[in-house]
Formats: sequence, structure tokens, C-alpha cells
Amino acid sequence: MDSLLEGLVLASWVFLWGAGGWLLAEGLFRLRRGEVAIVGFSFGLVLQVWLANLVSHVVDIPLSFWLSAVIVLLAGIAANIRPVRHVRLGLRPVQWIVLAALTLLFTSIGRGLGIFDDYQNLPTVSLMAAGDVPPHFALDPALRFGYHYLLLLFAAELMRLGDMLPWSALDLARGLMLALPLVLAGLWAYRLTRRPLAAVLGTCVLAFAGGARWLLLLLPPSWVSHLSQEVTLIGSAATSAPSLAEAMVSTWKIDGAGPIPFPFAFYSGVNQPYIMGYTGIAGTSILILVLLLLTAQRWKRGGAAFATAALLAALSIANEIAFLLVGMGLMISVLAWFVSDRKPAEERRPLTWLAVGAAALAASVLQGGMLTEMLLARFGRGAAATSYFDPSPNLVWPPAIVSAHLGSLSLANPWQLITAMLEIGPVILVSPLVLAWGRRCLRSGRWFEASLIATSAGALAAVFVSFKGPLFTAAPRLMSGWFLVCGLYFVPLFWYWTGRLREFARIGALVAGSISCLGGVILFGVQLVAIQRPVYSTFISQMDAKMAEEHWNQLEPAQLVFDPLVFRAPTVFGRPTRSSPTWYTRSEEWEKLRDAADPYKLRGAGFAYMYFDSDYWEQLSRVQQTALESPCVKQLWQVDGIHSEADYTKDFRRLLDVRACR
Repeated sequence: MDSLLEGLVLASWVFLWGAGGWLLAEGLFRLRRGEVAIVGFSFGLVLQVWLANLVSHVVDIPLSFWLSAVIVLLAGIAANIRPVRHVRLGLRPVQWIVLAALTLLFTSIGRGLGIFDDYQNLPTVSLMAAGDVPPHFALDPALRFGYHYLLLLFAAELMRLGDMLPWSALDLARGLMLALPLVLAGLWAYRLTRRPLAAVLGTCVLAFAGGARWLLLLLPPSWVSHLSQEVTLIGSAATSAPSLAEAMVSTWKIDGAGPIPFPFAFYSGVNQPYIMGYTGIAGTSILILVLLLLTAQRWKRGGAAFATAALLAALSIANEIAFLLVGMGLMISVLAWFVSDRKPAEERRPLTWLAVGAAALAASVLQGGMLTEMLLARFGRGAAATSYFDPSPNLVWPPAIVSAHLGSLSLANPWQLITAMLEIGPVILVSPLVLAWGRRCLRSGRWFEASLIATSAGALAAVFVSFKGPLFTAAPRLMSGWFLVCGLYFVPLFWYWTGRLREFARIGALVAGSISCLGGVILFGVQLVAIQRPVYSTFISQMDAKMAEEHWNQLEPAQLVFDPLVFRAPTVFGRPTRSSPTWYTRSEEWEKLRDAADPYKLRGAGFAYMYFDSDYWEQLSRVQQTALESPCVKQLWQVDGIHSEADYTKDFRRLLDVRACR
């Protein structure tokens, strides 16, 4: 009965913003009948999460989640009042069947994977669901965590309203956010070509296209060995093998990769396949950009401009780099329009788009996230010391492309240049056609489409810019606009132009697309195996899950929890800890507290609770164990289990209250 009630509550919430988004899509935009329902559902989802972020500044959670859904519904009703209009349902069952199947598939895969920063995403989701919106750094609440958290906020909503645990909510949120953009991309390809086959192929290219590092396997071993001497492996690549040559015939050693590890040769440190997007962003930014493609040139009423501005503002907390690239693309398009001799008929439309962009920018710098942190770091006194990220860019010469695996690849070094091009992949071969199409969009007044294509210029900025600290590997994201437009337009444009060319041109396009997608297809095949081995996360066990099921968000608010495994307690209880200046390092003070295991010192350092397992307990001396059993320490809960299924070694999780130890 409880599960049924929780399902009805979640379904009611989804209905509010889903119906509101459908009404907004019908009332504000000129869409085809087959596009209305799925575009409206997507629009309602994005708008509701964006509003929830704003409302949470002034209203407690979960009331803010309900209010945002109601606001979307009321806005949809208002969009269809004057004049009273016939509202089309626009349902296409095949679209919803595909969406449901893809959501189930991606969610099931996500349950079997714990890769790509779950150590930061799960604690952040848990704290946001407990009320910390915009979020602070889970490992030091004195720091604001300026992150692209739109997906994580949606997961927090599912967690709170659907009574889910953090890992289940995040898996479902990512599954839906990966599925929706693919369905919408199919609609976009169909709109350009009017061919169902082109829609399917376009969706496949977006899903699987990425780098083609695996082409190095076709080179003579001596060449690969020489190239290895020119490249320095970094991050997870450095732990996978001592050199690139050896890594190419090895597996990619990364935590949470599933029963079968991923082959290193088929991944990329620059242009990753979409299906590997099990990150804190997933497909959120692509969802918003494709939504804008489908709606931005089809305004029906004045309110459409406000709706478009809201989508752009939501983009800034989904992926701030994508937002900045779109802004840059808009400026490039408007500048090209001013200097052009041939102007479209709607000459005032660029001014409207500049106003929309300005409104989105104003909201973006105030709503939280990375752009807010950039502004505070630039103009706020002492603000940089209270922000987790340092977004200040540095200029690089000679120009280079940064790979998350191969480090900085200089374009002045022929061997590194070849490697960089393989990391990007042949999907960029469609670039001349994309630029020609962008020129056509500019001349016909399709401003957003022209602006999105102009974001490809971000690739030029990427080769001259680098970042410090945790953002070092963020430079390739400046190329994301280039990769996205190539993926979205690869099939439609080749379909359009090769129909007039000879057979060899079509064969060339097919070969280039196949080479681009091969790595993604192989990685996807490895992902499918993970469906059969669901996991909570790399740092969460069944005992932690049981503890969270009974006691999440039950501790005194805003109190610190000490845990020798720093990511665990914030995830399990929805309360922060104070252990680290970054996700990757621990403070000296925290290490002393961990080694001492003294409840009085813990309380003196500001901790109210202590959570640990049998491994930590057994490492302590008898004197330390006795101290944790002193009268001032109160054991709140303990969950027993086994440490290893092989030998049935006993394990436990124990939560202590040390507030009385003064």
C-alpha cells in the first residue's frame, strides 16, 4: 500500500508538469501534430526543474518541487486562454514506446555501473534532497559547490517525492535524461529529411559517434611505440598502463565499470560517445539544445520568448559551457548579420534574440551554479576562497587539445596532432556541410540554428585555453558545440547532399559514420553486461542501503558526520562532513581525527555523529575502541551483515552520537 501511494504521488507530480509542458508547447509554438506531446513533456520537465531551483531559494523542499510543477501547469493553461483554441493531443504511441524502452535500458545499465564521479554525484543528490539547494560541497559545507546540477536536482526531486534512495533516483533520472534527447533528435532528423530511416540513423549517430582512438591498432607496432613516447598518460589512463602502446591492448581501469571492463582503445579522452554519458550531466544539455532547435524558430505568441529564455537559463545549470557557447554563437550570428549584404526579411528578430539571451544571462548569474560562482569569484570580495572550483582560464601556447587520458596534445607536434585527431574522430568531416547549412540558416533568419552551428567556433578557443585544478580536463568541453552539431547534422546533411552526388560519396559518408560509431557500439555492448549485476555504488554496500532506507534525513539538520570513507555518510544520511578541500584529497586535520578516533576531539572539531564499518573498528587499538564506548557516546543504530560472501566474514555499520562529548 505504501509503494502504491508513493507511486501515485510521483505520478501526480509528473502529470502536473507534463500536462503543463504539453499545453505550453501547443499554445506557444507552431509544432507538427506528432511533435506536440513529446516536445511538451520534455519542455515541462526542463522548465519544472529550473523553477524548482529558483523556488528552493525561498521555499523549503519538497514544497518547492510541488510549487514548480503547479506553476508550469498554470502557465500552460494561461498560454491557451486567449484566444480559446483547440488543443491537439499529438500523441504518437511509437514515440512513447521508444522513450519508455530507452529509459528502462539506460536505467538498467546505470544500475550496473558506478562510473564517472558517483562519489560526487550521490552525496550531492542526497544533500539536495535534504534541502541544500543550491548545493554546498558535501565534504566541506563552508564551500559553495558551483556545479552543473540540473540533473542532480531532478534526481533529488525523484528521491524526495518518490521516496527513493539516492542511487536509485540518480539511475532513473539519468536513464530518462539519456533517452529523451535521442527521441527528440530523431524528430529533428525527420523534420529535416522527412525520412523515417534518416531519423533512425541520425539517432544512432548521435548515440554512438565519438573518437576513433582504435584506429591506432591498425598502425605498425613500431609507429605506435614511437607515438607513445610523445604522449603522457594522465588520470585513469595512467593507472591502466605505463604507456599508450600498452594501454591500447589493455582494459581501462576505472572504478565501477561493471563485470567486464571497457577496452581502452575504444574510448576517447576528447569526444566520448553519448551512450557513455553516465555523469552528473548526462544528456541534460543536449536535451535543452534539441528542444530549442525544435521550438526556437516556431514562436506563435509573445510568451514563447519568455519560454525560450527560461530554456536558455536552464541550460546554464545543465552545462554552463554549452550556455556560454550558445551565447558566443548568437553574438557571431548577429555580427555576421550586421555585415551581410543579404539580410532576411525579419530584420528585427536579432534584437529580440539578443534580449532573450540577455534575460537568460541575468537569471543565470543569480540562480546558482558555475556561472554564479564565476561572477562571485571575479567580483565578490573573498568569494573565491568559499567556492570549490577555480574557473579562471589560462592562455596556452603553442595551441593544444586536452585529452582526459592523454593530457595536453600540442598541435605543433605532428605525432600529438595525429593522436588528437583520432581522439576527436571522423564525425567532424561533416563540418564543411554544417557551416554551409549555417550560412543558409543565417540568410533565412533561423537565428538559434545559426547560433548553435556557430558554437563550433568554441573549438578554436579550446586549443588556446586551459584550466587549473579539478577543471583541467574541462577544456575539451569547449569543443562540445562542434561535436554536437556534427552529430546532429551528420545524417540529415549527408542525406540531403549525397542524393545528388555519385555513389562513392554515399559510400564515403557511410564509412566515415561507421568508423565514428564503432567505438560507441563496442562500449555499448560492454555496458549491456552490467545489467545482470546491479550495484549500489563503489562505496555503498547493502548494509549502507539498509541504514539509508531507515534513517536518511533523520539526523539533526546541518550537523556534521564523521566517516573514514568520506563519500558514504553524506550519501546515506543527507548530512555533510568536513574532510577535504577537494573530492580527491583529505585535509591534514581530518587525517589526524581519523587516526585518533577520539570522540572528544571529534566533537571539538564540530562533528556531531560518527559512522564507520568493521574494517575501521578493527584497525583501532583497544584504548581507542574503549573511548568510543565511553558514557558520552550514544550508539544510535547498527546494521549487521557480512563482509565477504566467500567466507562470510561478519561486518557492520554503526552510527554514534558524540554531541555529549565535551
